[in-house]
Amino acid sequence: MKKTSLFILCAIILAATAGGCSRAGGNSAAPAGDTLTREARLLRIVDCGDYTTATIFNPWDSAAPPLQTLVLIPSDRQAPANLPQGTVITVPLANSIVFSSVHAAAIDELGAIGAVKGVCDAGYFKIPAIVEGLADGSVIDAGSSMSPSVEQILLLGPDAILKSPFQNSSAGGIETTGVPVVECADYMESTPLGRAEWIKLLGELYGKREKAAEIYETVVSGYNEIRDKAASEGKRPKVISETVTDGVWYVPGGNSYMARLFADAGGDYPWSDDTSAGSLPLDFATVYDRASDADIWLVKTFGKELTLDALRSAYPLNERFKAFSSGGVYACNTAGSSLFEDFPFHPEKLLREYYNIFHPSDESRLVYFKQVKR
Repeated sequence: MKKTSLFILCAIILAATAGGCSRAGGNSAAPAGDTLTREARLLRIVDCGDYTTATIFNPWDSAAPPLQTLVLIPSDRQAPANLPQGTVITVPLANSIVFSSVHAAAIDELGAIGAVKGVCDAGYFKIPAIVEGLADGSVIDAGSSMSPSVEQILLLGPDAILKSPFQNSSAGGIETTGVPVVECADYMESTPLGRAEWIKLLGELYGKREKAAEIYETVVSGYNEIRDKAASEGKRPKVISETVTDGVWYVPGGNSYMARLFADAGGDYPWSDDTSAGSLPLDFATVYDRASDADIWLVKTFGKELTLDALRSAYPLNERFKAFSSGGVYACNTAGSSLFEDFPFHPEKLLREYYNIFHPSDESRLVYFKQVKR
């Protein structure tokens, strides 16, 4: 009897972890579920036949239950009985609110930007269709992503809201609206290709599965080509990024996708031995002690073009870095660049940029960054 009970328990566990599909009420001829993701650590999408599940895992505690399970039901099919537990959403979305321009850019590439009827942090959106929609009123401004307008959300009545989750942070009151919320935790992925694969979730939400898969495979091919080319380079310049601000210097953790980009572009990253997937808050002395001899210094700004004089004025000791005096400082003015919109779902573009900075040649061409001069 005990062996029988153990067998049943194991069967239940295996069924629960096989992909999130529930056979009851579904197509009995369909397989238990075809997993559509492979690189993403925090996302698993499974085609269950009459519906699709998307499991979003907890980025901050791998032992914790999933952050969310979405049950996506095509609008042209009747919902089967005995669906698995989760947030049920009818797809494709026709009326959605998107909190981030990063996700909106990917939705635009998928050809579904017309289904974005509202945004938060509207000033950061550069996509023409969104800018024009905000101007003519066809796209609503739902306020700040940290404190969205519940009134505007209720007036729009969206099918779903796409937002990024943050640890120990509330949803800003949107849970009171009853609108399904999709927790886009892609920014916490530890690899560039893992993050880029989240375009498949957008493909499921907006009815663009084939297009999303096509885009992703092109990204993988382009990324691997550049990575292999960088691996054959003999020199690996030491690389640091960003600057000290108000006494704190945030550097990418050694297990972050940005650190992986540095490595895959052929750079030597001083914190590659760190295991953090997010940012490390350090003081100037700690950064200087480990990276004063950095060959390349990458800085992102917003609004003003960076100069060496401005970098020195911001913090006089900045001039002591090797990169400062050797012409190794490169900056991207994100106010006039599509960097933030491009690289999350197209890491091959930023990888190519870094490769061209780390291993310059006559054919090198920079799209996002410029060499900083006096």
